[in-house]
Amino acid sequence: MSGNKLYDPDQAAVDTRWIQPWSENLRAQRDVGLRVPINFQTVPAVSLRQACFSNKQYEHHAFQKCFSNLLGVGFRRFEIDVYWDPLQTGWSLCPVQQPTNGDTVSVASSPTVTISTETTSARLQESTAVPPGQLGFDRRQVTSETASAPAEASSTASSPSAINPTASPSVAARPTLITFPTTDGPPLTQIGSYNCTSLTTLELLTALLGDFLEDTATTTGAAITLLTFNLHAASSLTDPDGPAPLLSQDQLPESGAFLSDIVKGNLTGETYTPSHLRDQRANLNESWYQVNWNNRPAVGYYDVTTNVDGQLFTQNGWPSEAFMEFQKLYRVVTSFGTIDPQMQYYNIGPDIDFIFPPGTITNVAETSIDFAGRLSSGCLFASSESTVTSKTNSSWAISIPESLDINANPDLMAPIPSITNLTSCGLSPFLNQSLANTTADKNPLPYADFVHSSLWSFAPGEPLNATSKNLGTTANRCVIMTISPYPGRWRVTDCVDRHRVACQDPSQPYNWQISSSDSNYEGAASACRTPYQFSIPHTALENAHLLAALQSHRQTAPNDDAIYIDLNQLSTPDCWVIGLNGTCPYLSRMDINPTRVVVVPTIAAVIIFVLAALTFFVKCAANRREDKRGRKRRLVGGWEYEGVPS
Repeated sequence: MSGNKLYDPDQAAVDTRWIQPWSENLRAQRDVGLRVPINFQTVPAVSLRQACFSNKQYEHHAFQKCFSNLLGVGFRRFEIDVYWDPLQTGWSLCPVQQPTNGDTVSVASSPTVTISTETTSARLQESTAVPPGQLGFDRRQVTSETASAPAEASSTASSPSAINPTASPSVAARPTLITFPTTDGPPLTQIGSYNCTSLTTLELLTALLGDFLEDTATTTGAAITLLTFNLHAASSLTDPDGPAPLLSQDQLPESGAFLSDIVKGNLTGETYTPSHLRDQRANLNESWYQVNWNNRPAVGYYDVTTNVDGQLFTQNGWPSEAFMEFQKLYRVVTSFGTIDPQMQYYNIGPDIDFIFPPGTITNVAETSIDFAGRLSSGCLFASSESTVTSKTNSSWAISIPESLDINANPDLMAPIPSITNLTSCGLSPFLNQSLANTTADKNPLPYADFVHSSLWSFAPGEPLNATSKNLGTTANRCVIMTISPYPGRWRVTDCVDRHRVACQDPSQPYNWQISSSDSNYEGAASACRTPYQFSIPHTALENAHLLAALQSHRQTAPNDDAIYIDLNQLSTPDCWVIGLNGTCPYLSRMDINPTRVVVVPTIAAVIIFVLAALTFFVKCAANRREDKRGRKRRLVGGWEYEGVPS
């Protein structure tokens, strides 16, 4: 990739997300859930430590490719381990302190290495390789990185992963560091069992994410990204593989270097903050309800009360994705995760107006999964419950699956059972291991398989193309839920076909009935009896409840293996919409050109135009001024960042 672009995924990663049918599948699933509060959505989550750094290689080019690939295949939630380095006075992704010119440790120089970031086995539609052995599984340790897998020579001899660290933990008081000069950027330094460059920092991560948000700032590509930061102290140079030291107040960040300061540097305008949530909850009439009726938040997902002034407010609600993305342009939510004891004197107070406190967006559910991938405990689906209760409360719920054995060239049309079942139970599956014995920069395909397995709406290979000029006005333009071969998944059908109808009580998200009579799609709404309405599942858990209703219905009507759900392309051939007269979230009725890119939202373009004009005149008056945000994206740690050649 040329220039200063940081977001640079492999084509193999992009093809698993942005080509048909995957792009339409993911977009349709996002669209049907736009009115549901973001805390009830299930999204694929991943630990960067496991997906990018499992071999203890912390090199900035490799990380750039790894994070780009994870974003490219569709991960939407990231657990990020950040380390405060008092020597560099900065937040690093490397678990050990980086040397400075004034350090007293010995530094040896080695030959120049050329960093290799080429994908080793990322090819679509190739024959399946021999599966690797069962991968080990360790939960992240709070105070040490010693549980990580040892470095392995898994690349070419000139790549950082070919360096074989020999230092034993906690044996040398003054270890010798080995620097490997690189052809692009700062040297790679071997420190104990770690190989790091000084550019592998939180600043690089936020700058890369900022580029990704710009690249996907369209109404067809936008989605919410969640970041959870685990705070650690970097291990000492004198004992790189030992426990990190307890940092004193004088060694910790000062104003300008707080965690929120770094995140703000590249993500200020895109981040939804605790202050935003607090203000919006206090007066719903002036926030979440100040939208068109069809964009109002779905009923039944949070409690609403009226205060003494007659204003509606909530204490437990979150905004919908439609409100965040299309109304306010927010696409990032950040939160603290764990904070190590070595960082106990770090005051998170200045960060709390920008970053949510620990535990706010994470609710870890303990689950048990059998050999077939079914949940034997921990599922949030309860067939007897029709509303959100303590049993069915999937707010911010995540679960870590047991060790996954996925080969290097997986069948992307074959979902991983345990991941699919976690999602159906209302849990966001959290990947806390490397897949296929490799990191995502080397091969994104196993990670794409994980993301695809978290889909709960259209079946693999769906939706079929409904925009062909050879099709009639109704052919393959409506959607049904089926029992087989993928129970509860959706596929397209001809709208004149007759099926029973999915009917939902609009005040109870999990209360579904199957109509007593069949109908074509046009007459489906009249098949539901009051107060039930023809509807569509908006979340994975709603989908599970509808499937349960269909399975119960089949006990008396065994031939009914499919039902209509309220989704069609009748009047909008380039967009799946709800209702006969449904409105596409990103295409006007007079503009249905599928090649047109619509920026989120249109008014943003007007604002950018005005700002650009103002900037032009300001620069004419004072040419020395630079755009702070642009400078941050191109200068990381003082280096002119050119990106990885594609």
